[in-house]
Amino acid sequence: MDSEYSYDEGSETWPYFVLALLVFALLPVTAVYLWGAAGFGAPTKKRIRGSIEHNHKTLKLHHADAIDKFHSRVKSDRIFNKKLLFVVIGWGLVALIWRSFAKEVSLQGFFDPHTILDLPYSATDKEIKSKYKKLSLIYHPDKLVKYAEDVRKEMEGQFLRMNQAYRALTDEVTMENIKKYGHPDGQQQITHGIAIPKFLVEGKYSPIMIIFYFLLIGVFLPLIVGTWWNNVKTHTKGGLHVDTAALFVRRLADKNPGRVFTAFDILEWILQSHEITRSYSNLTFEQLKSIVVNHINREPHVSGDLLLEAEKLNLIALLPTLIEGFIEIAIAFRHHDVITAAYDLLRAIYQASSPVGKHRELLQLPFVDKETIESQPIKKIGKLLTLPKEEAGKVLGITDNDKLDIALDVAAHVPFIRVLDASFRVPGEDIVPPNSTTHLVINFLIKSQRLKSCPEIPEERFLEVEDIEDLKNPLRSNDAQPELPHAYAPYFPKLVANQWDGYIVGQRDNKFVEGTTAAPLQRVDLSNLELTQEQWIEGKEDTVTLSSFKIKLAVPAPPSKGTFHFRLLLKNNAYFGNDVDIPLEMKVLDPPINVEAVKKAARAFGGGDDDDEDEDSDSDISDPEEDSLAGALAALRGEAVKKVANQEEEEEEDDDNESVFTDINTDTEDEGEK
Repeated sequence: MDSEYSYDEGSETWPYFVLALLVFALLPVTAVYLWGAAGFGAPTKKRIRGSIEHNHKTLKLHHADAIDKFHSRVKSDRIFNKKLLFVVIGWGLVALIWRSFAKEVSLQGFFDPHTILDLPYSATDKEIKSKYKKLSLIYHPDKLVKYAEDVRKEMEGQFLRMNQAYRALTDEVTMENIKKYGHPDGQQQITHGIAIPKFLVEGKYSPIMIIFYFLLIGVFLPLIVGTWWNNVKTHTKGGLHVDTAALFVRRLADKNPGRVFTAFDILEWILQSHEITRSYSNLTFEQLKSIVVNHINREPHVSGDLLLEAEKLNLIALLPTLIEGFIEIAIAFRHHDVITAAYDLLRAIYQASSPVGKHRELLQLPFVDKETIESQPIKKIGKLLTLPKEEAGKVLGITDNDKLDIALDVAAHVPFIRVLDASFRVPGEDIVPPNSTTHLVINFLIKSQRLKSCPEIPEERFLEVEDIEDLKNPLRSNDAQPELPHAYAPYFPKLVANQWDGYIVGQRDNKFVEGTTAAPLQRVDLSNLELTQEQWIEGKEDTVTLSSFKIKLAVPAPPSKGTFHFRLLLKNNAYFGNDVDIPLEMKVLDPPINVEAVKKAARAFGGGDDDDEDEDSDSDISDPEEDSLAGALAALRGEAVKKVANQEEEEEEDDDNESVFTDINTDTEDEGEK
């Protein structure tokens, strides 16, 4: 059998090979580009019951035009970017190759007699002959005189193929050749085609191909892989640059435990990050800090400097990502005071409000006068909403009635959590056994601070019916509630996804429980914010919505029975004043003893029946020891047993597990009731 290698001199193969490679690379890139350009991946604000609808436009803030320009620039960057250049050039090259080099694929090399004669594979000899005669009347050379030269030659070729097909279906030798070799004329020469024109390999253009292969394999491919790998190595899983992560780790490791850290300390660390110093190398540290301070003070301009004013929104939009990355790293150090300062800074960035001070709840409202608020004693939104409108305007320093109405409406729609019950539970158990996998169940009400007191909620509404899916995934109920709307943040240039992050703190060492991660509370029904005072106090099940949230404990329950104390922290990322800080108590109990199982075990290992055991028990000279099998049986019957020597020590250890817990001001009570 002869074989040879042939080059694609007629451009019959290589264009399709190149087109296949181009389309294979272009399709996913084009899909990603179009998805981003259309804004499908961008967050959009939805109208949800209980949400705050005011934004920079409706409030007519001084920087509304700047935020609109920022949004336009972000949208423009989604459309005009490097992907667009790649997509345009790539599809242009596809069109060029298709129009200039691609030819119609010839099927002359494929031989199927039934297809050529347009016959079914079940055709009989009579049907084959009849069909052949009909086609011969059309394609016979004597019938082609009236056609043009090129058409006549094509039809003559078709007539020859018809003859071959007819012979293949009627001649035994031809049929045998098709079965063995796939061709009516028998064995054919095998050719191996190379999808490259010969002149590019053996002609004067061959050095170009060598250079092309060198650039492709030796330069571009290593460059692409190296760039990808470098990005993987230089950024953490949370998206922080490794230099930034190392900076945060060093600062936290060198933290002075006796020093109280504030949000401004965290801000200094954030401004020294790699992302900030690389993007704003033209600005000094003092200039960067002045931009942030200007933002949280709601000053319209940055000291009259146009350059700093232009960089302001870009810098502010970058800060939350870095703060959230810092929080993720700080959790590993288990110091909740640093985490609290970081959340204060995050909220200050979103609300353009001071991260420190006693009046932060009021300063986050729109149109307020900072000096007026800080000069009066009222500090909480709950107290503000108990005042007459005129008095509230004096507290906030707002003289315009329309602006005052907006500020009070925002204050009334800031969601607060009223915890009704928080207890540790084990799926399928009524108690918390030692070393069990435990989660915290929190039942709470979302309320507005204008709603006073708390409705009476029947205990039956706290009960949860567990099924097999709850045993597999106890936290699945967290996803059953509606998603939280975007937070009210008119001074921030992007939409803010509102949520609470849950943490559990051990009372013994005042640190996060080992292995703690932030438990995000992102789905809560805010419909209670729209209730009247009467509806709230009535507390009807179809009116007042009871919410729940579960947090899985990162470590098993303590190995011994006793009472253990913790604290629950719920930190909101967008609003001041609606955090939760309450005490928790975990009672670890030994599971109840199965009396029948103990008796069966006693009979299996000790022999005899129950009557014999009673008689032996009565004749014992001394009481059995408590930790023996006989002692266990005697204790079940209510008889006396001998205590082991170290029982008193164990009782002392149990007493040590119970620590005195001081009351914590959670700021969740209605201030107006005090």
